[in-house]
Amino acid sequence: MNISEHIKGYRICSIVGSTATGKTALALKTAQELLTTKKASRVHLLSADSRQVYKGLENLTGADIPEQFIATKDSKLPYNFWQNPKQNIFLHGVSIINTQEEWSAAHFKKLFLALSKSMKVSDFLIVVGGTGFYQQQISNPADTLNIPPNLELRLSLEKMSLDQLQKKLQVLDQSKLQSLNHSDLNNPRRLMRAIEIAVFLQKQKSSLEKNEASHKLPIFYLQLEKVAREEKIKRRVEERFALAKKEVAEQLRQGKFNKAVASCTGFQELRQLLAGEVDQKTCLALWQKSEIQYAKRQDTWWKKRTDLCYI
Repeated sequence: MNISEHIKGYRICSIVGSTATGKTALALKTAQELLTTKKASRVHLLSADSRQVYKGLENLTGADIPEQFIATKDSKLPYNFWQNPKQNIFLHGVSIINTQEEWSAAHFKKLFLALSKSMKVSDFLIVVGGTGFYQQQISNPADTLNIPPNLELRLSLEKMSLDQLQKKLQVLDQSKLQSLNHSDLNNPRRLMRAIEIAVFLQKQKSSLEKNEASHKLPIFYLQLEKVAREEKIKRRVEERFALAKKEVAEQLRQGKFNKAVASCTGFQELRQLLAGEVDQKTCLALWQKSEIQYAKRQDTWWKKRTDLCYI
């Protein structure tokens, strides 16, 4: 499918799908088509990947930064970005923060809003990536993202047991407690955030009003046959292995990375290798398996959507 022929009347579209389906390559191809056909004077690509934001982990996370792109900054935008000096194509949300900095759907939403606000009438934005919750913040944003942390409340909640947290949430918002799955119900951090939101809403005495309207946009879902995708994932992991090993070794040496970095697919497998707990062949196989399992979880998320245009 030629995406550029199906986005008439829009200034934003999304390209989604699981890892290794070729989303970034398709986004770049579409950007070039939009420029060649003069349907846009500038095209912005925004990565909706929750891990590719980290500098120094480009190989571990599979961040695709084309060789000809150079780092650029703009005072109107909260983060630096990448630009093709020969074409008006810009790449945002990739390799933009240090590994000790926090990143969340709220940070992504802030970047998206700043970028969409800075766009000219003739600009086009392609949101590309498989982190479904991030993509959802554009088409169907969560009301609770902008609720600020309550540090005083968190200090008191951190002293409570899991059972006490569950009982407190039950008093504040019983329906929320009942909606939690087994994992969230036994996750103190998730319970504390739910309590924090319930307390905030209770003080407001009404539901939050959305600060921004939802953005209706075409969402193109990129697929790849299962066997072919798994072979591609294995090949990509093998190609990135040596450099990703060096990246993880450097993070372990510095010891300043956050929990999100440690949860990157492949990080723990490479940590085991560096600690001498597994050999290289086993490490490679474990990382490849983790990537394949992650791709399956992405499929599960996207197949729940009914508003996708399948490619």
